[in-house]
Amino acid sequence: MLALEDRLLLGQLRHGSRDALRRIYEKYRIELFTIAVSLLGDKDLAEDCLQDVFVRLAESGGGIRVGSNLKGYLASSMVNRARDQIRRQARCIGCSVDDLGCCAAEPSPAQRLTEDEQAAALLNAVTQLPSEQREVFVLHAQAGLGFREIARIQDTPLRTAHSRYRYAIEKLRELLREGTEP
Repeated sequence: MLALEDRLLLGQLRHGSRDALRRIYEKYRIELFTIAVSLLGDKDLAEDCLQDVFVRLAESGGGIRVGSNLKGYLASSMVNRARDQIRRQARCIGCSVDDLGCCAAEPSPAQRLTEDEQAAALLNAVTQLPSEQREVFVLHAQAGLGFREIARIQDTPLRTAHSRYRYAIEKLRELLREGTEP
C-alpha cells in the first residue's frame, strides 16, 4: 500500500501542485542521487539523471502508475536513467567522495579523513562490481528496496536478485580486504 504522505503528494501533483513536486523531490533526492552516483561513478551524470527523473514526474502530472511504493518507483526510474547513461557513455568516469553531497553534522577533521578514506574505498569497490551486481547492491543497501522489488526492476527471478547481492557482498569484501593489505 502506498504510504499516506506519498499518496497525498501524488494526488496534489495530479492537480498541478508545484509544492507537491518540490516536497517529493526534497524527500527522495539524496537517496536517488546516491543511487545514480553509485551506478554511474560521476556526479554530473548523476545530477542529469536526477533532473530527468523529476522532469518526467512533473510532465506526467502525477499520472504515473506507482503501485505500492513511490520510493521504489523513483529508484526504478533512476536505475533506468543510469542504464541509459551507461549505454551512451562507453567509459567509466571517476567520482570523488566530496561529490556525494552528504549533509551531516560536521565531524572532527580526523573523523572526516577516516570517513572520506572509507567512503572512497567503498565507492571505488562498488564501481568495480559487474553492473547487475552493482545495481542490486545499490538498490538494496542504499535505496533500501526489498529483493522482490529489485527482481522486478531487473526483470529477473527473485533468486537471481539474491544471488547477485550475495556475490556483490563477497566481491566487495575481497576488494576492500585487498585495499587494506600492506
